[in-house]
Amino acid sequence: MAKLPSGPLADVDAEFERMALETGGATFGLSGTSAREKLLQVTAHDICLANVGLAFKMHVQAMNMHGVSYGDMLALIRFVAPYAGYPAAASSLEALRRYGAELGLQVAADVDPERSGEERAEAVVPVADRWLGEFLASRLGRAWTEDRLSARERAFVALTAHVTLGELGPSFRRHVELALAAASVDEVRDAVRFTGEMGVTRAVAALEALEAVLAAQG
Repeated sequence: MAKLPSGPLADVDAEFERMALETGGATFGLSGTSAREKLLQVTAHDICLANVGLAFKMHVQAMNMHGVSYGDMLALIRFVAPYAGYPAAASSLEALRRYGAELGLQVAADVDPERSGEERAEAVVPVADRWLGEFLASRLGRAWTEDRLSARERAFVALTAHVTLGELGPSFRRHVELALAAASVDEVRDAVRFTGEMGVTRAVAALEALEAVLAAQG
């Protein structure tokens, strides 16, 4: 199992710390995705819910322990922003800067001069309203240029956002297709299974939706 911080939980409730370690032993023990991918997923869950308290702080610490750079953490928040909503992402950025400084990270603004800025349309699904369709294409197209995250990581994070927000319709199906272009069926299934850490009822619904997509693809 990946080494994860748990001490702050013990300060609040030692029994809950044991529960968290048991849960992490199961979810982080899934073999289809890496510790980095799992940490990006669980932090994306925080961002989607504007959950910037103790759990987010511990996830920032865990990402740092596992070599996720501050620049990659910023890229994660920028990528999740259109899924989570920009106000939630802004709150996450402020919290990341604060917790990063506490951890002694270099929290200077991160600008990648190599980034092309060209929008990508692969994650977009049609919507009836023209204005919203154009807005969706622009914002998702911008998000998917975050090349600090691999295509596989972006797909897993996007699936996590869908599960967190309970959106398992056409957009979820499109992101399953993107994930399958970068990972095997078993790896995508493990990425969805991992969301059980963030809520078992949502994970059950998401796995059912995933299996329906896989069955439709034959």
